[in-house]
Amino acid sequence: MGKVGVNMQRLRELNGYQKGVLILMAAMVLVFTVLYPILTSRQAYSYRDGLLLRTQEGENTVYQGKVYGETARFTVSPDQTVEFYYGEKAYGPYTVLEDPNLVDLPEGVRGIQLQRRGETFFYGGVSGEGETFRVYRQDGSQMHRDSSMEISFDVYGNLTSMMEPSAYTILEVMFGPELTHPGSWWGWVLGVVICVATALTILYADELFRFHLLFEISNVEEAEPSGWEMASRYISWTLLPVLALAVFILGLLYW
Repeated sequence: MGKVGVNMQRLRELNGYQKGVLILMAAMVLVFTVLYPILTSRQAYSYRDGLLLRTQEGENTVYQGKVYGETARFTVSPDQTVEFYYGEKAYGPYTVLEDPNLVDLPEGVRGIQLQRRGETFFYGGVSGEGETFRVYRQDGSQMHRDSSMEISFDVYGNLTSMMEPSAYTILEVMFGPELTHPGSWWGWVLGVVICVATALTILYADELFRFHLLFEISNVEEAEPSGWEMASRYISWTLLPVLALAVFILGLLYW
C-alpha cells in the first residue's frame, strides 16, 4: 500500500471529533489565505492611535477609521482643500496659499499659509511627500510629527480643540501622507504552522506518544495511552485550533 493509501487509511480510522477538527482547520487556512492578500493590500494613514483607510469617493481622497472609539475622517478635494470630521464635529475647511515672502526657510522649501475658513492657521513651509515630507516653521525650524501627543495651536499660539488636527497633520494629508498596510503576514504563517502541527498530532497521535517513551521504557510498541493521556490529546486538539484562529486574527489587526 502506498503512502497515499496509508494516509487515507489513517483518515478513515479517525473518529468524528478528530475529523471535525481537521476540517475546521482546513477551512480556517483556506479562508485566511483568501483574506490576507485582500486586507493587507489596503493602504492606510496612521493617525493618533488608529489607522485611517485610504479610499476614493469620486474625485476626493478619503482617510477614514476609528480613533479613540469615534469615527475620524479626512476628506481631501482635488484643489487640496482638507476637511476633518471627528464623530459629529467638523473641522475646517483648510486651504493653503503659496507665500514666497517667507525668507527664513531652507532652500527648496515652499513657503505657505495654511488657512482655516479664510483665517491664517499656520505660517511656514513644506517640502517632499510621503516618507520625505517635511514641515518648517516660519523661522526655518523643522516640525516633527508625534501622532500620540498631537496638540494644535493657532498662529497666535492659542491652544485649539484637542481633537482638531495639527497644522503638520493637515499639511501631511493635503500633500500626500506616508501610508502603511494594515495587517502582517506573520499571523498567517504562524496560524498555518499551528494548524499543520495540530493535524500531525491527530494523524500520528500514537506514534508521537510512543516516540516520547522511546528513551524511558522498553517495548514501547506495547505501551497504551492512559485515560489522562487521551484527555490531554483532546484538550490540545480543542485549544490549538482556537489559538490558531486568534493568531490569524491578530495578524490582520497588527500595524
